Amino acid sequence: MENFNQNTNPVSPNITNSLNHNLNNEYQFPDFSKQGYQIESILGQNYCGGRVTYQAINIENQELVVIKQFQFATIGASWSGFVAFQREIELLKKISHSRIPKYINCFETTSGFCLVQEYKNAPSLAQKRFLLLDLNLTNISKIAISALEILAYLQQQETSIIHRDIKPENILIDGEFNTYLVDFGLARISDEEMSASTTVKGTLGFMPPEQIFGKPLTNASDLYSLGATLICLLTQTPSQQVGNLIDDSFRFKIHQLLPELNLHWVDWLEKMVAPSQAERFPNAVTALNALKTINDHIANGIIPSTQDKCQRKLPKVVVASLGMMTVLAFASHLQAPQPYPTPLLIENNMRSLPKPDFKRRLKRSRECVGCFLRYTVLREEDLRSLNLEKIDLTGADLTGADLRGTYLGGANLNGAKLEGANLESTDLRGAIMPDGSIHP
Repeated sequence: MENFNQNTNPVSPNITNSLNHNLNNEYQFPDFSKQGYQIESILGQNYCGGRVTYQAINIENQELVVIKQFQFATIGASWSGFVAFQREIELLKKISHSRIPKYINCFETTSGFCLVQEYKNAPSLAQKRFLLLDLNLTNISKIAISALEILAYLQQQETSIIHRDIKPENILIDGEFNTYLVDFGLARISDEEMSASTTVKGTLGFMPPEQIFGKPLTNASDLYSLGATLICLLTQTPSQQVGNLIDDSFRFKIHQLLPELNLHWVDWLEKMVAPSQAERFPNAVTALNALKTINDHIANGIIPSTQDKCQRKLPKVVVASLGMMTVLAFASHLQAPQPYPTPLLIENNMRSLPKPDFKRRLKRSRECVGCFLRYTVLREEDLRSLNLEKIDLTGADLTGADLRGTYLGGANLNGAKLEGANLESTDLRGAIMPDGSIHP
């Protein structure tokens, strides 16, 4: 299983110098002068796969390059590793994107092959997380958008390309938070048939369930891996410990992991890392547009930022009311769910009542625009004067809920139970009602 940092870039000068000082005393650099390159340092070494990555200089133009060497004679080297190496070369020849280090050359050696790539002065996210002091939500958003733009490019090729090994080690980041995607050794064309021996390759914790179990991959598969990477950044979790963030059903408990994260970011991440492909964004473009919409709303003050929500003070009477709402929410969570009417859009998975962390965020923000709360038990909840624009409450149980003064414009209430709900002064313009009709 591939789980090694094959970055095509140096880490910070201090770390690089220390690494090279230790390795260079024990390692004799190969002589690639006949091929036009002079090795400067080792960037990484995969002892199990027979691969070494070097930083080198193009003797002719004095430009920095990266050379990835595959050695047959190395202990641990395998034919599958060589095939992956060849595949990476072939894919890099076909694609051209400013944030994918471009293919320059390849050549044979007495012990194997070498791939020469463009050098990017950008450490990987796995290294950068220890050095980056300004890793706030704004900058993580820049990383997410930049990475999604690369995935969108790969998915818009004549035949979509699935990377299959997105993780912090394979995403480089420069000083402007632009990302670069590396290591295409496991990449596959979307309609390419894969044997059981290839489908299980990747990195546990970042592989989506369909990749682990050998099921067909889609454009949504890489989104799971990117979402897992972003969650590692937000929680400051090293790649090797990502398994601590996932439950037995391959689900990230984002509400518990990041209780203060912007509610809309929570919903967005949940769609990125949903265990079922059908519940994820279908492709990178859709995920990218959704994230840009969230950021635009935050910038325009439509959606409070996490910092704004933390600083907001509510009147005591409102806090008391919402505190009671949290108690009622917990009590209703202990009750057995009641049967729901069959909505026009049938869902197989039931969503439990939002946890107290969700309630605390709702208490602070007083809004939940575009939230995904299908089949949620909200019996007799105090939901007064909230902004619930475009919320998805398909099949939700709102029996006896107090919705006075709440804005539900464009909401989806298809199949929801509203018996006994107080809808006095509730704004339902454009909402899909329980019977499937649209409110005028």
